Amino acid sequence: MADAAKRNSVAGNKAQVATPKSATPTPDTGIGFIEALETAIGARVSITTTAPTAQTYEGTLFTADPTLSLVAINTRPQHQGTQTGDYRILPFSRIDKFVVLSAPSNAGLASALPPIAPVDHKFLEQRERKRIEELKAEKQHKNKDVSAEGQAIYDALRRVNVPVRWHHTQIIAHEAVIIKEPYDVADCSAAAGKQDVLNRTKKVLEGERRKLRERQDSQRKNATPTGPRKGG
Repeated sequence: MADAAKRNSVAGNKAQVATPKSATPTPDTGIGFIEALETAIGARVSITTTAPTAQTYEGTLFTADPTLSLVAINTRPQHQGTQTGDYRILPFSRIDKFVVLSAPSNAGLASALPPIAPVDHKFLEQRERKRIEELKAEKQHKNKDVSAEGQAIYDALRRVNVPVRWHHTQIIAHEAVIIKEPYDVADCSAAAGKQDVLNRTKKVLEGERRKLRERQDSQRKNATPTGPRKGG
């Protein structure tokens, strides 16, 4: 009789592993409870918190942290196809009842990690080649033999979608207009029959040079130091 009572007492203690009633479980119960949680990671579970504000949460057990004594459960329904979740963080001490509704496909801590998609090497190679071509093309638009102002004018024409390229120190616009140093409106020329594109280029160049001068004047004005104020 005494042995039977002892066995029943031990069995009763083990039954409390998944449903701890005490906010401060015994060491054996605590270890068993944590092991039960770790085994259930990735499973659909139901967790009921303790009174007086008892609530029941159903969802996927995301993780169980024995160091912080916390669990994270994703309560977003499985049928909602989205990568984002609706997570609830609960301390071990607030868990009154813990039930596994459906077993995880891969039990254990590994199931808490998000799946790693296969690497598309072909896509990465294509992106790398594209970036190399972009860098090569960008390098062709830089001319180390011209002044900073000349390069600024060239870049300004590019920004307003004027097709330009360098030919030595000359800017070729629309493959028809030649702009020589110092890259002013008077320095533009084109072959006979290209007067329309020449006039359009001159108009754009005049506007961009005006913007450049205004920007430079503003920078000089802001950089001009002011003397110490007189008086108190």
